[in-house]
Amino acid sequence: MPAKLNRVMDDVDVLVVGSGVAGLSVALGLVPHLRVAVVAKEGAGGGSTQLAQGGIAAAVGPGDSSAFHAADTMAAAAGLCDPLVAQDVTAEAAEAIALLSRLGVRFDQGALAREGGHGRARVVHAKGDATGAEVSRALLQAVRQAGVPMARGFLVDLLSSPGREATVGAVIWDGSRLREVGARTVVLATGGYGQLWARTTSPEACSGDGLAAALRAGAQVADLEFVQFHPTGMDFGTDPRPLATEALRGAGARLRGADGGFINDDPALDLAPRDVVSRAMARRMGELGAKYCYLDATPVGEAVLATHFPTFTATCQGVGLDPAKQWVPVAPTAHYTIGGVLTDSLGCTTVPGLMAVGEVASSGLHGANRLASNSLLEGAVIGRRAARLLLSTGGTAPPRPPARVNEVVEHLGAGGTRANQGGPRLDRARLRSQMELGAGVSRDGEGLQRLSRQLTLPVVALPFQPGWELANMVLLGRLVAASAARRCESRGAHWRADYPSSHPDWRVRQVLQLETNGEVAVGNLEVPQPVPVAPALARASS
Repeated sequence: MPAKLNRVMDDVDVLVVGSGVAGLSVALGLVPHLRVAVVAKEGAGGGSTQLAQGGIAAAVGPGDSSAFHAADTMAAAAGLCDPLVAQDVTAEAAEAIALLSRLGVRFDQGALAREGGHGRARVVHAKGDATGAEVSRALLQAVRQAGVPMARGFLVDLLSSPGREATVGAVIWDGSRLREVGARTVVLATGGYGQLWARTTSPEACSGDGLAAALRAGAQVADLEFVQFHPTGMDFGTDPRPLATEALRGAGARLRGADGGFINDDPALDLAPRDVVSRAMARRMGELGAKYCYLDATPVGEAVLATHFPTFTATCQGVGLDPAKQWVPVAPTAHYTIGGVLTDSLGCTTVPGLMAVGEVASSGLHGANRLASNSLLEGAVIGRRAARLLLSTGGTAPPRPPARVNEVVEHLGAGGTRANQGGPRLDRARLRSQMELGAGVSRDGEGLQRLSRQLTLPVVALPFQPGWELANMVLLGRLVAASAARRCESRGAHWRADYPSSHPDWRVRQVLQLETNGEVAVGNLEVPQPVPVAPALARASS
Protein backbone atom coordinates (compact mmCIF):
# COMPACT_ATOMS: atom_id res chain seq x y z
CA MET A 1 0.00 0.00 0.00
CA PRO A 2 1.48 3.40 -0.89
CA ALA A 3 2.44 5.30 2.26
CA LYS A 4 2.08 8.81 0.86
CA LEU A 5 -1.36 10.41 0.81
CA ASN A 6 -2.17 12.86 -1.95
CA ARG A 7 -5.02 15.28 -2.32
CA VAL A 8 -7.86 14.08 -4.56
CA MET A 9 -9.47 17.53 -4.33
CA ASP A 10 -9.29 20.61 -2.14
CA ASP A 11 -10.56 20.44 1.41
CA VAL A 12 -14.27 21.22 1.63
CA ASP A 13 -16.91 22.05 4.19
CA VAL A 14 -18.90 18.90 3.37
CA LEU A 15 -17.72 15.76 1.60
CA VAL A 16 -20.53 13.54 0.30
CA VAL A 17 -19.53 9.92 -0.36
CA GLY A 18 -22.01 8.41 -2.82
CA SER A 19 -23.94 9.65 -5.83
CA GLY A 20 -27.41 8.15 -5.42
CA VAL A 21 -30.59 9.99 -4.51
CA ALA A 22 -29.57 10.50 -0.88
CA GLY A 23 -26.08 11.86 -1.50
CA LEU A 24 -27.06 14.10 -4.40
CA SER A 25 -30.02 15.47 -2.42
CA VAL A 26 -27.56 16.56 0.27
CA ALA A 27 -25.20 18.15 -2.23
CA LEU A 28 -27.95 20.06 -4.03
CA GLY A 29 -29.27 21.37 -0.74
CA LEU A 30 -25.88 22.88 0.15
CA VAL A 31 -24.78 24.72 -2.98
CA PRO A 32 -23.88 27.53 -3.31
CA HIS A 33 -23.77 28.27 0.41
CA LEU A 34 -21.15 25.70 1.46
CA ARG A 35 -18.15 24.16 -0.26
CA VAL A 36 -19.36 20.66 -1.09
CA ALA A 37 -17.85 17.85 -3.16
CA VAL A 38 -19.04 14.36 -4.12
CA VAL A 39 -16.89 11.25 -4.42
CA ALA A 40 -18.42 7.93 -5.46
CA LYS A 41 -17.13 4.39 -5.87
CA GLU A 42 -18.78 3.81 -9.26
CA GLY A 43 -18.50 7.39 -10.41
CA ALA A 44 -21.49 9.59 -11.17
CA GLY A 45 -24.85 7.86 -10.85
CA GLY A 46 -23.66 4.49 -9.59
CA GLY A 47 -25.20 2.41 -6.84
CA SER A 48 -28.73 1.21 -6.29
CA THR A 49 -30.73 4.35 -7.14
CA GLN A 50 -30.36 3.95 -10.89
CA LEU A 51 -31.56 0.33 -10.66
CA ALA A 52 -34.71 1.06 -8.65
CA GLN A 53 -37.79 -0.01 -10.60
CA GLY A 54 -40.27 0.80 -7.85
CA GLY A 55 -41.46 4.33 -7.37
CA ILE A 56 -41.61 6.83 -4.53
CA ALA A 57 -44.40 6.60 -1.98
CA ALA A 58 -46.15 9.87 -1.10
CA ALA A 59 -49.65 10.85 -0.02
CA VAL A 60 -50.46 12.93 -3.08
CA GLY A 61 -53.70 11.24 -4.15
CA PRO A 62 -57.27 12.20 -3.25
CA GLY A 63 -58.35 11.00 0.18
CA ASP A 64 -54.82 10.07 1.21
CA SER A 65 -52.73 11.69 3.96
CA SER A 66 -49.26 11.51 5.43
CA ALA A 67 -50.87 10.04 8.57
CA PHE A 68 -52.22 7.11 6.52
CA HIS A 69 -48.78 6.68 4.94
CA ALA A 70 -47.09 6.74 8.36
CA ALA A 71 -49.57 4.16 9.67
CA ASP A 72 -48.77 1.78 6.81
CA THR A 73 -45.05 2.34 7.34
CA MET A 74 -45.35 1.42 11.02
CA ALA A 75 -47.56 -1.59 10.30
CA ALA A 76 -45.01 -3.05 7.88
CA ALA A 77 -42.16 -2.38 10.33
CA ALA A 78 -43.39 -5.01 12.83
CA GLY A 79 -43.15 -2.83 15.92
CA LEU A 80 -39.64 -1.42 15.43
CA CYS A 81 -40.38 1.72 13.40
CA ASP A 82 -39.61 4.97 15.18
CA PRO A 83 -42.98 6.75 14.89
CA LEU A 84 -41.43 10.23 15.03
CA VAL A 85 -39.16 9.41 12.09
CA ALA A 86 -42.11 7.97 10.17
CA GLN A 87 -44.06 11.14 10.78
CA ASP A 88 -41.15 13.38 9.75
CA VAL A 89 -40.47 11.51 6.50
CA THR A 90 -44.05 10.95 5.36
CA ALA A 91 -44.97 14.56 6.17
CA GLU A 92 -42.32 15.77 3.71
CA ALA A 93 -43.01 13.18 1.02
CA ALA A 94 -45.28 15.34 -1.14
CA GLU A 95 -42.77 18.20 -0.92
CA ALA A 96 -39.99 15.82 -1.99
CA ILE A 97 -41.95 14.79 -5.09
CA ALA A 98 -42.55 18.44 -5.97
CA LEU A 99 -38.86 19.29 -5.52
CA LEU A 100 -37.74 16.36 -7.68
CA SER A 101 -40.16 17.52 -10.37
CA ARG A 102 -38.65 21.01 -10.27
CA LEU A 103 -35.19 19.47 -10.59
CA GLY A 104 -36.27 17.76 -13.79
CA VAL A 105 -37.62 14.32 -12.83
CA ARG A 106 -40.34 13.49 -15.36
CA PHE A 107 -42.89 11.62 -13.29
CA ASP A 108 -45.61 9.69 -15.07
CA GLN A 109 -48.94 11.46 -15.20
CA GLY A 110 -52.10 9.57 -14.28
CA ALA A 111 -52.98 6.87 -11.80
CA LEU A 112 -50.85 6.16 -8.76
CA ALA A 113 -49.73 2.58 -8.12
CA ARG A 114 -50.53 0.47 -5.08
CA GLU A 115 -47.74 -1.75 -3.83
CA GLY A 116 -47.33 -4.32 -1.08
CA GLY A 117 -48.23 -3.15 2.42
CA HIS A 118 -49.86 0.08 1.26
CA GLY A 119 -53.50 0.61 2.11
CA ARG A 120 -53.88 3.06 -0.75
CA ALA A 121 -52.50 3.74 -4.20
CA ARG A 122 -49.79 6.29 -3.44
CA VAL A 123 -46.69 5.27 -5.38
CA VAL A 124 -45.44 7.75 -7.97
CA HIS A 125 -43.49 6.31 -10.90
CA ALA A 126 -41.31 7.70 -13.66
CA LYS A 127 -41.08 6.05 -17.07
CA GLY A 128 -43.06 3.10 -15.76
CA ASP A 129 -40.59 0.87 -13.94
CA ALA A 130 -37.53 3.09 -14.49
CA THR A 131 -38.09 5.54 -11.63
CA GLY A 132 -34.60 5.20 -10.19
CA ALA A 133 -32.86 5.78 -13.51
CA GLU A 134 -34.95 8.90 -14.14
CA VAL A 135 -34.30 10.29 -10.65
CA SER A 136 -30.58 9.62 -11.06
CA ARG A 137 -30.49 11.32 -14.46
CA ALA A 138 -32.21 14.47 -13.26
CA LEU A 139 -30.20 14.83 -10.04
CA LEU A 140 -26.87 14.30 -11.80
CA GLN A 141 -27.77 16.92 -14.36
CA ALA A 142 -28.72 19.36 -11.60
CA VAL A 143 -25.49 18.69 -9.66
CA ARG A 144 -23.38 19.25 -12.77
CA GLN A 145 -25.21 22.46 -13.58
CA ALA A 146 -24.61 23.64 -10.03
CA GLY A 147 -20.86 23.08 -10.49
CA VAL A 148 -20.43 20.59 -7.64
CA PRO A 149 -17.00 18.89 -7.91
CA MET A 150 -17.34 15.13 -8.43
CA ALA A 151 -14.68 12.43 -8.45
CA ARG A 152 -14.55 8.67 -8.72
CA GLY A 153 -13.03 6.96 -5.72
CA PHE A 154 -13.31 4.19 -3.15
CA LEU A 155 -13.76 5.07 0.53
CA VAL A 156 -10.90 3.34 2.32
CA ASP A 157 -11.50 4.90 5.72
CA LEU A 158 -12.60 7.98 7.58
CA LEU A 159 -10.11 10.43 9.05
CA SER A 160 -10.71 10.93 12.75
CA SER A 161 -9.41 13.34 15.36
CA PRO A 162 -7.39 11.85 18.26
CA GLY A 163 -9.47 9.42 20.30
CA ARG A 164 -12.06 9.09 17.51
CA GLU A 165 -13.81 12.16 18.95
CA ALA A 166 -14.86 13.51 15.54
CA THR A 167 -14.62 12.79 11.84
CA VAL A 168 -12.43 15.27 9.96
CA GLY A 169 -12.26 13.81 6.43
CA ALA A 170 -11.78 10.65 4.41
CA VAL A 171 -9.07 8.52 2.78
CA ILE A 172 -9.93 7.76 -0.86
CA TRP A 173 -8.42 5.25 -3.32
CA ASP A 174 -8.55 6.72 -6.82
CA GLY A 175 -7.51 3.49 -8.55
CA SER A 176 -3.78 4.15 -8.42
CA ARG A 177 -3.00 5.86 -5.13
CA LEU A 178 -4.37 6.82 -1.74
CA ARG A 179 -5.61 10.36 -1.39
CA GLU A 180 -7.29 12.33 1.37
CA VAL A 181 -9.94 15.01 1.65
CA GLY A 182 -10.40 17.13 4.75
CA ALA A 183 -13.94 18.18 5.63
CA ARG A 184 -15.90 19.66 8.50
CA THR A 185 -18.49 16.95 7.87
CA VAL A 186 -18.45 13.71 5.89
CA VAL A 187 -21.87 12.53 4.72
CA LEU A 188 -21.99 8.80 4.01
CA ALA A 189 -24.40 7.91 1.20
CA THR A 190 -22.63 4.70 0.15
CA GLY A 191 -25.61 2.32 0.01
CA GLY A 192 -26.12 -0.99 1.74
CA TYR A 193 -24.38 -4.34 2.16
CA GLY A 194 -26.52 -6.52 -0.13
CA GLN A 195 -23.49 -8.02 -1.86
CA LEU A 196 -22.96 -10.19 1.22
CA TRP A 197 -25.60 -12.57 -0.21
CA ALA A 198 -25.16 -14.79 -3.27
CA ARG A 199 -28.61 -13.87 -4.59
CA THR A 200 -29.05 -10.12 -4.55
CA THR A 201 -30.42 -7.22 -6.56
CA SER A 202 -27.68 -4.97 -5.14
CA PRO A 203 -24.92 -3.88 -7.51
CA GLU A 204 -21.35 -5.02 -6.95
CA ALA A 205 -20.53 -1.71 -5.26
CA CYS A 206 -22.80 -2.51 -2.29
CA SER A 207 -20.14 -4.20 -0.15
CA GLY A 208 -20.85 -2.11 2.95
CA ASP A 209 -17.76 0.10 2.74
CA GLY A 210 -19.33 3.20 4.29
CA LEU A 211 -20.89 1.20 7.11
CA ALA A 212 -17.61 -0.57 7.90
CA ALA A 213 -15.70 2.73 7.86
CA ALA A 214 -18.24 4.26 10.25
CA LEU A 215 -17.78 1.32 12.63
CA ARG A 216 -14.01 1.78 12.62
CA ALA A 217 -14.51 5.50 13.31
CA GLY A 218 -16.48 4.65 16.46
CA ALA A 219 -20.01 5.23 15.17
CA GLN A 220 -22.82 3.08 16.49
CA VAL A 221 -24.75 0.92 14.01
CA ALA A 222 -28.14 -0.75 14.38
CA ASP A 223 -30.52 -3.38 13.01
CA LEU A 224 -27.95 -5.37 10.99
CA GLU A 225 -30.00 -8.58 11.24
CA PHE A 226 -32.87 -7.08 9.24
CA VAL A 227 -32.32 -7.72 5.53
CA GLN A 228 -35.28 -7.43 3.23
CA PHE A 229 -35.59 -10.17 0.63
CA HIS A 230 -37.60 -9.05 -2.37
CA PRO A 231 -39.96 -11.81 -3.52
CA THR A 232 -39.36 -11.32 -7.22
CA GLY A 233 -35.69 -11.27 -8.05
CA MET A 234 -35.58 -12.68 -11.58
CA ASP A 235 -33.63 -15.92 -11.74
CA PHE A 236 -31.66 -15.56 -14.98
CA GLY A 237 -28.29 -16.56 -13.50
CA THR A 238 -26.98 -12.98 -13.44
CA ASP A 239 -25.34 -11.00 -10.63
CA PRO A 240 -26.86 -8.74 -9.51
CA ARG A 241 -30.29 -10.19 -10.21
CA PRO A 242 -32.73 -7.97 -12.07
CA LEU A 243 -35.84 -7.06 -10.15
CA ALA A 244 -39.44 -7.56 -11.19
CA THR A 245 -41.10 -4.57 -9.59
CA GLU A 246 -43.87 -5.05 -7.04
CA ALA A 247 -46.13 -2.87 -9.16
CA LEU A 248 -46.51 -5.82 -11.55
CA ARG A 249 -48.45 -7.67 -8.86
CA GLY A 250 -50.40 -4.49 -8.20
CA ALA A 251 -51.36 -4.56 -11.89
CA GLY A 252 -52.56 -8.19 -11.73
CA ALA A 253 -49.50 -10.46 -12.01
CA ARG A 254 -49.63 -13.59 -9.81
CA LEU A 255 -47.05 -15.76 -8.07
CA ARG A 256 -47.01 -19.47 -8.90
CA GLY A 257 -45.03 -22.44 -7.66
CA ALA A 258 -43.02 -24.77 -9.87
CA ASP A 259 -46.12 -26.99 -9.97
CA GLY A 260 -48.14 -24.17 -11.56
CA GLY A 261 -50.36 -23.58 -8.54
CA PHE A 262 -50.76 -20.13 -7.03
CA ILE A 263 -48.54 -19.37 -4.03
CA ASN A 264 -51.50 -17.65 -2.37
CA ASP A 265 -55.14 -18.49 -3.04
CA ASP A 266 -56.10 -14.88 -2.30
CA PRO A 267 -54.57 -12.50 -4.90
CA ALA A 268 -54.38 -9.81 -2.21
CA LEU A 269 -51.83 -11.93 -0.33
CA ASP A 270 -49.45 -11.58 -3.28
CA LEU A 271 -49.28 -7.93 -2.17
CA ALA A 272 -48.66 -8.64 1.51
CA PRO A 273 -45.48 -7.15 3.05
CA ARG A 274 -42.36 -8.50 1.41
CA ASP A 275 -41.24 -10.70 4.29
CA VAL A 276 -44.60 -12.50 4.28
CA VAL A 277 -44.53 -13.11 0.53
CA SER A 278 -40.86 -14.18 0.53
CA ARG A 279 -41.44 -16.74 3.27
CA ALA A 280 -44.49 -18.14 1.46
CA MET A 281 -42.38 -18.55 -1.68
CA ALA A 282 -39.48 -20.11 0.25
CA ARG A 283 -41.86 -22.64 1.83
CA ARG A 284 -43.31 -23.62 -1.54
CA MET A 285 -39.83 -23.94 -3.05
CA GLY A 286 -38.83 -26.19 -0.15
CA GLU A 287 -41.94 -28.35 -0.48
CA LEU A 288 -41.36 -28.84 -4.20
CA GLY A 289 -37.57 -29.03 -4.10
CA ALA A 290 -37.48 -26.14 -6.58
CA LYS A 291 -34.89 -23.39 -6.97
CA TYR A 292 -37.45 -20.76 -7.93
CA CYS A 293 -41.12 -19.89 -8.34
CA TYR A 294 -42.75 -18.07 -11.23
CA LEU A 295 -44.23 -14.63 -11.78
CA ASP A 296 -47.21 -14.96 -14.11
CA ALA A 297 -47.51 -11.53 -15.73
CA THR A 298 -49.76 -12.70 -18.56
CA PRO A 299 -52.91 -11.22 -16.89
CA VAL A 300 -51.33 -7.77 -17.10
CA GLY A 301 -51.49 -7.86 -20.89
CA GLU A 302 -48.95 -7.14 -23.60
CA ALA A 303 -49.93 -3.48 -24.08
CA VAL A 304 -49.69 -2.59 -20.38
CA LEU A 305 -46.40 -4.48 -19.99
CA ALA A 306 -44.88 -2.59 -22.90
CA THR A 307 -46.18 0.80 -21.76
CA HIS A 308 -45.88 0.68 -17.99
CA PHE A 309 -43.16 -1.93 -17.43
CA PRO A 310 -40.64 -1.42 -20.25
CA THR A 311 -37.59 -2.27 -18.11
CA PHE A 312 -39.09 -5.58 -16.96
CA THR A 313 -40.22 -6.42 -20.49
CA ALA A 314 -36.86 -5.60 -22.06
CA THR A 315 -34.98 -7.62 -19.41
CA CYS A 316 -37.13 -10.69 -20.09
CA GLN A 317 -36.85 -10.32 -23.85
CA GLY A 318 -33.09 -10.03 -23.48
CA VAL A 319 -32.98 -13.66 -22.31
CA GLY A 320 -35.48 -14.84 -24.92
CA LEU A 321 -38.56 -14.81 -22.71
CA ASP A 322 -41.88 -13.11 -23.58
CA PRO A 323 -43.56 -12.11 -20.28
CA ALA A 324 -46.88 -11.51 -22.04
CA LYS A 325 -47.00 -15.23 -22.85
CA GLN A 326 -44.54 -17.00 -20.53
CA TRP A 327 -44.01 -17.16 -16.79
CA VAL A 328 -40.85 -15.58 -15.40
CA PRO A 329 -38.66 -17.53 -12.91
CA VAL A 330 -38.30 -15.59 -9.66
CA ALA A 331 -37.01 -16.24 -6.15
CA PRO A 332 -36.65 -14.28 -2.90
CA THR A 333 -33.52 -12.19 -3.30
CA ALA A 334 -31.58 -9.98 -0.89
CA HIS A 335 -32.71 -6.54 -1.88
CA TYR A 336 -32.50 -3.92 0.85
CA THR A 337 -30.38 -3.89 3.99
CA ILE A 338 -32.37 -2.18 6.71
CA GLY A 339 -29.45 -2.02 9.13
CA GLY A 340 -26.88 0.72 8.99
CA VAL A 341 -25.24 3.59 10.81
CA LEU A 342 -27.49 4.70 13.67
CA THR A 343 -28.95 8.13 12.81
CA ASP A 344 -31.89 10.36 13.57
CA SER A 345 -34.28 11.80 10.98
CA LEU A 346 -31.70 14.50 10.15
CA GLY A 347 -28.93 12.05 9.29
CA CYS A 348 -26.85 12.74 12.43
CA THR A 349 -24.74 9.82 13.72
CA THR A 350 -23.24 9.31 17.17
CA VAL A 351 -19.92 10.82 15.98
CA PRO A 352 -19.54 14.59 15.47
CA GLY A 353 -18.67 15.48 11.90
CA LEU A 354 -20.22 12.31 10.48
CA MET A 355 -23.66 11.98 8.89
CA ALA A 356 -25.30 9.10 7.03
CA VAL A 357 -28.26 9.12 4.65
CA GLY A 358 -30.02 6.53 2.51
CA GLU A 359 -29.47 2.79 2.72
CA VAL A 360 -26.18 3.10 4.63
CA ALA A 361 -28.14 4.65 7.50
CA SER A 362 -30.49 3.16 10.07
CA SER A 363 -32.82 6.04 10.83
CA GLY A 364 -35.56 3.92 12.41
CA LEU A 365 -37.97 4.53 9.53
CA HIS A 366 -38.07 0.93 8.31
CA GLY A 367 -38.05 -0.92 11.63
CA ALA A 368 -37.94 -4.66 11.03
CA ASN A 369 -39.31 -4.51 7.49
CA ARG A 370 -39.28 -1.68 4.93
CA LEU A 371 -42.54 -0.63 3.30
CA ALA A 372 -42.33 -0.77 -0.49
CA SER A 373 -41.21 2.46 -2.23
CA ASN A 374 -40.07 4.12 1.00
CA SER A 375 -36.36 3.79 0.12
CA LEU A 376 -36.03 6.47 -2.57
CA LEU A 377 -38.33 8.56 -0.41
CA GLU A 378 -36.09 8.25 2.65
CA GLY A 379 -33.02 9.24 0.63
CA ALA A 380 -34.71 12.29 -0.85
CA VAL A 381 -36.32 13.51 2.37
CA ILE A 382 -33.55 12.87 4.90
CA GLY A 383 -30.96 14.03 2.36
CA ARG A 384 -32.68 17.41 2.22
CA ARG A 385 -33.18 17.49 5.99
CA ALA A 386 -29.46 16.82 6.48
CA ALA A 387 -28.62 19.67 4.10
CA ARG A 388 -30.89 22.10 5.98
CA LEU A 389 -29.20 21.17 9.25
CA LEU A 390 -25.72 21.68 7.79
CA LEU A 391 -26.72 25.07 6.41
CA SER A 392 -27.85 26.12 9.88
CA THR A 393 -24.55 25.03 11.49
CA GLY A 394 -22.14 26.30 8.87
CA GLY A 395 -21.32 22.78 7.73
CA THR A 396 -20.61 21.13 11.09
CA ALA A 397 -22.68 18.05 11.94
CA PRO A 398 -23.66 17.62 15.59
CA PRO A 399 -23.97 14.10 17.01
CA ARG A 400 -27.15 12.31 18.02
CA PRO A 401 -27.26 10.73 21.51
CA PRO A 402 -25.60 7.29 21.59
CA ALA A 403 -27.31 4.17 22.86
CA ARG A 404 -25.95 2.35 25.90
CA VAL A 405 -23.91 -0.70 24.89
CA ASN A 406 -22.78 -2.96 27.71
CA GLU A 407 -22.46 -6.53 26.43
CA VAL A 408 -19.70 -8.00 24.25
CA VAL A 409 -21.25 -9.85 21.33
CA GLU A 410 -18.19 -10.45 19.15
CA HIS A 411 -14.41 -10.14 19.26
CA LEU A 412 -12.82 -9.46 15.91
CA GLY A 413 -9.34 -10.55 16.89
CA ALA A 414 -10.02 -14.14 15.79
CA GLY A 415 -11.04 -13.37 12.26
CA GLY A 416 -8.61 -14.27 9.50
CA THR A 417 -5.65 -14.85 11.82
CA ARG A 418 -5.62 -18.48 12.88
CA ALA A 419 -3.47 -21.06 11.12
CA ASN A 420 -5.25 -23.06 8.48
CA GLN A 421 -2.77 -25.75 7.39
CA GLY A 422 -3.74 -25.44 3.74
CA GLY A 423 -7.48 -25.69 4.43
CA PRO A 424 -10.23 -23.53 2.92
CA ARG A 425 -9.90 -19.79 2.86
CA LEU A 426 -12.59 -17.17 2.79
CA ASP A 427 -13.01 -15.35 -0.50
CA ARG A 428 -15.90 -13.24 -1.74
CA ALA A 429 -17.75 -16.12 -3.40
CA ARG A 430 -17.48 -18.39 -0.35
CA LEU A 431 -18.58 -15.63 1.99
CA ARG A 432 -21.64 -14.86 -0.14
CA SER A 433 -22.71 -18.49 -0.46
CA GLN A 434 -22.34 -19.04 3.29
CA MET A 435 -24.36 -15.90 4.07
CA GLU A 436 -27.09 -17.18 1.75
CA LEU A 437 -27.18 -20.51 3.60
CA GLY A 438 -26.90 -19.23 7.14
CA ALA A 439 -28.58 -15.82 7.10
CA GLY A 440 -31.10 -16.03 4.26
CA VAL A 441 -34.89 -15.77 4.29
CA SER A 442 -35.04 -18.34 7.12
CA ARG A 443 -32.40 -18.65 9.85
CA ASP A 444 -31.85 -20.84 12.90
CA GLY A 445 -29.32 -21.05 15.69
CA GLU A 446 -27.40 -23.98 14.27
CA GLY A 447 -27.05 -22.39 10.85
CA LEU A 448 -25.93 -19.08 12.34
CA GLN A 449 -23.27 -20.88 14.40
CA ARG A 450 -21.96 -22.60 11.25
CA LEU A 451 -21.93 -19.27 9.47
CA SER A 452 -19.98 -17.63 12.29
CA ARG A 453 -17.35 -20.37 12.12
CA GLN A 454 -17.04 -19.95 8.35
CA LEU A 455 -16.51 -16.21 8.78
CA THR A 456 -13.46 -16.76 11.02
CA LEU A 457 -11.60 -18.69 8.32
CA PRO A 458 -8.38 -17.07 7.08
CA VAL A 459 -9.18 -14.52 4.41
CA VAL A 460 -7.71 -14.71 0.93
CA ALA A 461 -5.13 -11.96 0.53
CA LEU A 462 -6.11 -9.49 -2.20
CA PRO A 463 -4.44 -6.20 -3.12
CA PHE A 464 -5.96 -2.75 -2.72
CA GLN A 465 -9.69 -2.28 -3.38
CA PRO A 466 -10.71 -5.97 -3.68
CA GLY A 467 -8.94 -6.70 -0.41
CA TRP A 468 -10.51 -3.75 1.40
CA GLU A 469 -13.95 -4.72 0.12
CA LEU A 470 -13.53 -8.31 1.29
CA ALA A 471 -12.37 -7.14 4.73
CA ASN A 472 -15.44 -4.91 5.00
CA MET A 473 -17.73 -7.76 3.96
CA VAL A 474 -16.19 -10.17 6.50
CA LEU A 475 -16.56 -7.59 9.27
CA LEU A 476 -20.22 -6.96 8.44
CA GLY A 477 -20.99 -10.63 7.85
CA ARG A 478 -19.77 -11.49 11.32
CA LEU A 479 -21.87 -8.73 12.86
CA VAL A 480 -24.98 -9.71 10.88
CA ALA A 481 -24.56 -13.30 12.11
CA ALA A 482 -24.00 -12.18 15.70
CA SER A 483 -27.03 -9.87 15.64
CA ALA A 484 -29.26 -12.54 14.09
CA ALA A 485 -28.12 -15.15 16.62
CA ARG A 486 -28.74 -12.82 19.56
CA ARG A 487 -32.29 -11.91 18.46
CA CYS A 488 -34.12 -15.06 19.54
CA GLU A 489 -37.45 -14.35 17.89
CA SER A 490 -38.96 -13.81 14.44
CA ARG A 491 -39.89 -10.26 13.50
CA GLY A 492 -40.35 -8.64 10.12
CA ALA A 493 -37.54 -9.52 7.73
CA HIS A 494 -35.74 -11.56 10.43
CA TRP A 495 -37.22 -15.07 10.52
CA ARG A 496 -35.88 -17.66 12.96
CA ALA A 497 -37.24 -21.16 12.26
CA ASP A 498 -36.34 -22.14 15.84
CA TYR A 499 -38.10 -19.05 17.27
CA PRO A 500 -41.06 -18.60 14.88
CA SER A 501 -42.95 -16.06 17.02
CA SER A 502 -42.30 -12.46 18.01
CA HIS A 503 -41.72 -11.71 21.67
CA PRO A 504 -42.51 -8.41 23.40
CA ASP A 505 -39.14 -8.41 25.16
CA TRP A 506 -37.52 -8.10 21.74
CA ARG A 507 -39.36 -4.94 20.77
CA VAL A 508 -35.95 -3.24 20.78
CA ARG A 509 -33.31 -2.30 18.25
CA GLN A 510 -29.88 -3.90 18.61
CA VAL A 511 -27.11 -1.29 18.56
CA LEU A 512 -23.46 -2.28 18.01
CA GLN A 513 -20.24 -0.39 18.56
CA LEU A 514 -16.70 -1.45 17.62
CA GLU A 515 -14.26 -0.71 20.43
CA THR A 516 -10.59 0.08 19.84
CA ASN A 517 -9.57 -3.28 21.37
CA GLY A 518 -11.50 -5.22 18.69
CA GLU A 519 -14.48 -6.05 20.89
CA VAL A 520 -17.97 -5.36 19.56
CA ALA A 521 -20.34 -4.16 22.26
CA VAL A 522 -24.10 -4.42 21.93
CA GLY A 523 -27.07 -2.85 23.66
CA ASN A 524 -30.83 -2.67 23.27
CA LEU A 525 -32.39 0.62 22.19
CA GLU A 526 -36.02 1.03 23.22
CA VAL A 527 -38.40 1.96 20.41
CA PRO A 528 -40.77 4.85 21.15
CA GLN A 529 -44.41 3.86 21.44
CA PRO A 530 -46.42 4.72 18.33
CA VAL A 531 -48.93 7.51 18.48
CA PRO A 532 -52.40 5.95 18.78
CA VAL A 533 -54.19 5.80 15.42
CA ALA A 534 -57.83 6.83 15.42
CA PRO A 535 -60.23 3.99 14.46
CA ALA A 536 -61.43 5.88 11.37
CA LEU A 537 -57.83 6.32 10.21
CA ALA A 538 -57.04 2.65 10.79
CA ARG A 539 -60.06 1.58 8.73
CA ALA A 540 -59.18 3.98 5.91
CA SER A 541 -55.62 2.69 5.76
CA SER A 542 -56.51 -1.02 5.79
